[in-house]
Amino acid sequence: MSQVIPVTQARKDLLKLVDLVNENYTRVDLTKRGRIKATLVSSDYLDSLEETIYSLKYSLDDIRQAEKEIISGDFVTLEDLKKDLKNRLSKNAR
Repeated sequence: MSQVIPVTQARKDLLKLVDLVNENYTRVDLTKRGRIKATLVSSDYLDSLEETIYSLKYSLDDIRQAEKEIISGDFVTLEDLKKDLKNRLSKNAR
């Protein structure tokens, strides 16, 4: 959920808005002359977004490689993996 309010109102209600974004995990978009110029979000939400960006940034090459492998058929299905594991375990049990 997000709210859009003018900066002048935000100035008056800043403490209330800080509590709102912190407790409700929401955002408040601040406008100046009818256009959004800034957004208030909780620090936890911002941390979460930054972690997601970091993870995606460093996973993108692996994701692209996996997509190529899927297209070329160079992968193992879960069923094949389970069969292989079962075979290996039964050989070790003997």
